[in-house]
Amino acid sequence: MSEPVITGVLNERYGIALVGDGARQTGRTAASTLFEGKTDEGVGVQIELFDAPFTAAADTDALNSQLNDIAHPGVFRPRLAGKLDDGRPFILRDAPTGTPLSGLIAEKREAGETVSDAWAGELLESAAAAVDAYIAAGHSNFLARSVNTEQMLVQHAFAKAPVKLGLVGPTTEHSSAEDILHDFWRVIAEVTGKPVDEGAAARHATAVGYLRAIAGSGVAPGPGEVYRREADPYQASQVAPVATQTTTARNPWPWIIGALALALVALIGAWWFTNRGQEWNEAEAQIHEAYPQIVAKKSGQYGWQGLTCESAATDPGQDGKIRCADESLGVTVIKYANERERNGVVPGVDDATVLGSGACMINDFEIPDTDPPAYAMAPRDNTEYLFIVNGADAETKRLELPLCE
Repeated sequence: MSEPVITGVLNERYGIALVGDGARQTGRTAASTLFEGKTDEGVGVQIELFDAPFTAAADTDALNSQLNDIAHPGVFRPRLAGKLDDGRPFILRDAPTGTPLSGLIAEKREAGETVSDAWAGELLESAAAAVDAYIAAGHSNFLARSVNTEQMLVQHAFAKAPVKLGLVGPTTEHSSAEDILHDFWRVIAEVTGKPVDEGAAARHATAVGYLRAIAGSGVAPGPGEVYRREADPYQASQVAPVATQTTTARNPWPWIIGALALALVALIGAWWFTNRGQEWNEAEAQIHEAYPQIVAKKSGQYGWQGLTCESAATDPGQDGKIRCADESLGVTVIKYANERERNGVVPGVDDATVLGSGACMINDFEIPDTDPPAYAMAPRDNTEYLFIVNGADAETKRLELPLCE
């Protein structure tokens, strides 16, 4: 089922165009209907349409100001508040991904495994910080439905936040700061299988303080405790890489570093070009088709992580190149004429860190002597492609690239 009214309002009033089927119904809560869609810039969004108005939605300008008070990585962030012509309010937020924390807890219990306090501490640290941030800003009510093991979603293996909170935003329900803290204590109790520590609760007035008191200072999870969801495409492989024929006749890094220097200069004004929406050429279109989650549909549009994508000049042996960047992060996707050309510009597999598993594995190389840091990533399944990720957070961000989706 789709909701053309919501799709139309988002487009006409807010300039947000949903592609495909527009807003598709995905579920219900006690007082609202949930829809999801994808913008023409490839960004997944969730729209929550409430059955009836609620007080907080009377002034959408004020509500939008409140939503913008906090930008925390531990939540699927609410971005926009609005109303339909019939007065029903809606909230647009980042589309939720991951698996419910309740499922992970059930798997542990079924396997007869004991969850350590340290494991819980590392798992829930970002979620605890998000709880404290909303309480400190006076918006504890925005978490009224979020702090439970169904709406807390476990993320992929290298996400910045191991667990993120869903359904964040205004609601017909009411919860005080104390209510939210009690909810968080109960989540920790579910994860560890232990009752709430009333003594620690009395001593600590924040979620982070209580969590650290339970987890212990400086204690790391045991070697067998894995807290991210399985089947993650970027979990480091424990299998020795299989030798493949490569061409490494020359040191590739001077060429790569030179290309990066040019890319960083171009990055400064990347979003001010005049050809926004221009069609890719044939090779660039193939890059988009191979990696639509990373590269925008057209030049000048937003790709992965909101990075602006544009054509880049190719070098010998390359069919196409697209650079997606903002002022702090860049991803260059290069399509080579063949595998031999691609492998000729990176070291051999013996020098690689192997990421992924199964059908999707990536040879990952840290590029030396680069500032900001840079990495080259060579997929084993798409042997004509090479990714270069650079920027201050490149080490972390490269592990979040959806190369296996």
